[in-house]
Amino acid sequence: MEPPSKLARAIVYGLGITLLAFACLSLCMAFAMRSMRIDFRFSQADWEPFATTFKSTLSNFFVIRRAAAASDQMRFPDLQHNPEAVRGNAKLFDAWMESLKLGSAALKNTPRGNWVRSSSDADYVALQDRLDPWNHTFCLLRRGDDVLVVSGGPKAPSSPICRDIQLQARDLAELPRRKLLESPAGYLMLVVDKVHADQ
Repeated sequence: MEPPSKLARAIVYGLGITLLAFACLSLCMAFAMRSMRIDFRFSQADWEPFATTFKSTLSNFFVIRRAAAASDQMRFPDLQHNPEAVRGNAKLFDAWMESLKLGSAALKNTPRGNWVRSSSDADYVALQDRLDPWNHTFCLLRRGDDVLVVSGGPKAPSSPICRDIQLQARDLAELPRRKLLESPAGYLMLVVDKVHADQ
């Protein structure tokens, strides 16, 4: 086999140097853009409606609603015609995120056992992570390797009374994992277990 010609080597070296120079230039531009304040028009745009609509749509994948509240009009509301429904669905997504974070932290930082307590006692998470999107504390119920996180939901006048939650391990075994389930009474519940906690 013949070695590559001088022309082929020159082309390969030239392309390599060009790519290296382009990579260095791109890196320098990225650092320059991060270090100075960029005031383009889109940087002043209001991203809140987009974020709210996006979270509202995502809630359909992570929240199991009661049959009465699961109509397509409520699941996929239009921001322009039904902004309250969009904001409500976005808060359900926020409740799913906070419940999942709190439940996973409780599973890792609390002893196994059979107990129930308020998230106000959850000193292993930041203060703001102890409240649902409606500014009520959660209830945490642990049964072995399962943690149930309960929110009073959007219509609750106050935080749920944790000692009133009477669920056994077999009851938790029937609930879906890592999904926010809306009960007929309007409570929001999420179960995290050891198997799914690190996913």
